[in-house]
Amino acid sequence: MLSNVILQENIQDNWRWVLGPIHGYSVSGTYRYLSSAAELMVTSDFNEVWHKLVPVKVSIFVWRLLQDRIPTRANLVRRLVLQPNDNLCAASCDSVETTDHLTLQCNSFRNVWYYLIGHWHGISFVLPGCIKEFYLQFTQLASMPRASYHYLKVIWLASV
Repeated sequence: MLSNVILQENIQDNWRWVLGPIHGYSVSGTYRYLSSAAELMVTSDFNEVWHKLVPVKVSIFVWRLLQDRIPTRANLVRRLVLQPNDNLCAASCDSVETTDHLTLQCNSFRNVWYYLIGHWHGISFVLPGCIKEFYLQFTQLASMPRASYHYLKVIWLASV
């Protein structure tokens, strides 16, 4: 990542806060950003799952996944399809099978993100507890150039 950086002796280095490039970091600015991120995620980012390089059935599945509309055991119990005691994960990890657990927290499935996807791209990340947050985190990795967001989005959609 630093191979194309050219250091110059006569220019002073400085830090720049992306959320407030003029005034710098502020707690109130960070709070406003974090509070509004959930609202923005609901409207704009979910619409981006409809991608021309991804089959429609994948986009439909991802859209349902991000809306928590896939038939996990917890959702089936909530809809009275399964009995209340039939909500444990299919991977025998003794946890309730929710969308977030199935995609991010279950040891059997989260390794796909760490070992297959992460090592393939040479990136490391911390999985959040929510699939919606992970979608934003992965598709907009801070260390990657903005031009790679399109590429990362296709990788995420295909991996799911």
